Amino acid sequence: MVIGLLICEVLEEEMLHLIASDPEFKKITFIKTDPGTDLIAGLGQKAGDRLSVIPDFEDFRPDPEAPLEVLATVLRVGLHVDKELLQQGIVEQGTKLAEKSDVLLLGYGLCGNVLLDIEKQMAHVLCPIVMPEHADGTKVDDCVCMVLGGADKYLDHVRKQAGTWFVTPGWLKHWETLLVKELHCKDIASVKFVFDRTGYKRCLMVNTGIAEYDKYRVATEDFAKVFNFYIEEAEGTLGIIKDSFERAKKALKQEGGDSGQFGVS
Repeated sequence: MVIGLLICEVLEEEMLHLIASDPEFKKITFIKTDPGTDLIAGLGQKAGDRLSVIPDFEDFRPDPEAPLEVLATVLRVGLHVDKELLQQGIVEQGTKLAEKSDVLLLGYGLCGNVLLDIEKQMAHVLCPIVMPEHADGTKVDDCVCMVLGGADKYLDHVRKQAGTWFVTPGWLKHWETLLVKELHCKDIASVKFVFDRTGYKRCLMVNTGIAEYDKYRVATEDFAKVFNFYIEEAEGTLGIIKDSFERAKKALKQEGGDSGQFGVS
């Protein structure tokens, strides 16, 4: 049984940790892409011979000896700067994954409601589609809400300080590209002007415990200095993402898997 996993580049560290630490994934196959280079390298160190890297979806063959495996690819974070490109990229790559998988797991939130009706956009896909959700079944807004533990936690922090910019390890890796393009600014100086005018003053470092803390803290400090933000930390969680994997496993069970497989209650 194959879980097809579409990963946003911003979530590479969280996905790496969860995939590598799950002993039920007997085989892990990644499509070789530039955005996936670091994640694949990290998995090579942590997953060992469970990892296989192939050039294209057409080269994938399920392992008859693996009761549960992952087929994954990583999409570049730059797609976020164009809503149509992001939706198009997810539909196209998700469709290719679904053709080789028994369930499709999208490692994305709603991303500014760009993916609000993604199931309708992918109605042609025959396998079940799973996305990160809150406990009540509503979809998670974005990657920040995902690692904070949900929209309520996000709003708690905004109420404390409305001018808060949230950072995660993956977001910090790409912040210059994302901020300039997402805010439609010509350079970092323009971004500073926008932040000053809109009242941003706090940088909130979301710590799930999986990143190398010292490097993460230094990267946060470097970012905060650029915009004269003060730094606070918040405890993060991988619970919502982990739950997505468990629901994907449950979907496999409902699709005809052995009732005793995958540890799903």
